[in-house]
Amino acid sequence: MKKTLFLLITILTISFIGCSDDDDCEYKDAIIGTWELTQIEFGGGWTSIPRRTYATFNSDGTYNGRGYFGNGSGTYKISGNTIICYIEGEEYVRYDIIELNSNSCTLNMKIGSEEFKIKCIKH
Repeated sequence: MKKTLFLLITILTISFIGCSDDDDCEYKDAIIGTWELTQIEFGGGWTSIPRRTYATFNSDGTYNGRGYFGNGSGTYKISGNTIICYIEGEEYVRYDIIELNSNSCTLNMKIGSEEFKIKCIKH
């Protein structure tokens, strides 16, 4: 009986603290998968990306990317509407979510001192 009660309490606790808030959970599920960068806002208009650029976000908090902004892998975390990517523990890029659904997203990308709006599609 005590083991069953302990197990039930443990499961309920994990369920309540799994995500810091509902938005974190929503974005965490939606971001999982492989995304292709299709457009970048430049000079007041949207421009197609000349080189195929992909990022894959895994459910275990890791990611890998290749293409226009380089090749690499690391970890990521989601806080509110922000996705922060790390390489070897150092922040590499930050994405503020403008719009994110199951097959496309628009993000504000901050890498170093540069800032861009980007559009991506999910594969």
